[in-house]
Amino acid sequence: MNGEREGGHPTVQVTLRAGPGEESAVSGVLHHLSPMARAGRVAVILGVSVVVAALLIPIPIIHLVGIPLALLIGVVIAIRQGRCVARLERVAIACPRCGERNHVGGGLGFRTATGPIATQCSSCRRVLELGWETGER
Repeated sequence: MNGEREGGHPTVQVTLRAGPGEESAVSGVLHHLSPMARAGRVAVILGVSVVVAALLIPIPIIHLVGIPLALLIGVVIAIRQGRCVARLERVAIACPRCGERNHVGGGLGFRTATGPIATQCSSCRRVLELGWETGER
C-alpha cells in the first residue's frame, strides 16, 4: 500500500484510533512541505493580509480596527503555516467507535509529518488519534 503517487508524494496508510484494538484505516497521500514551499505559503498569506488591510483604508470607522486586525490575523496564520511540515490530502475514514464517515486532511497542514494528532469524531464527538505509516523506516 505504501508507494509513490504522481508528483513523487508517498502513499501512506492513514489510521484513526479510538482506543486499544479500535482502529480504522484508509490509504492517503502525504505531501512533505519543503522550506521553500513553506516560505511561499507564508509570503502569500502575508500578501493577502496586506491587500485586505489596504482595502479597508477607505472605509470610515472600520479601518481603525480592521487594518490592525487584518495584519495581526495574517501574521498569526503565517507563523502557523511556517511551522507546518506536512499536508495530508483529504480522505474519508470511518470512526472506529460509531462507524460514521469523517473527513481528515485537506486543510492547511500539520506540524508533524509522523503523527499522532488528536482529533474528534464529527458524529459521536469522541476523541480520536489520527496517524499514518509511511513505510520509510
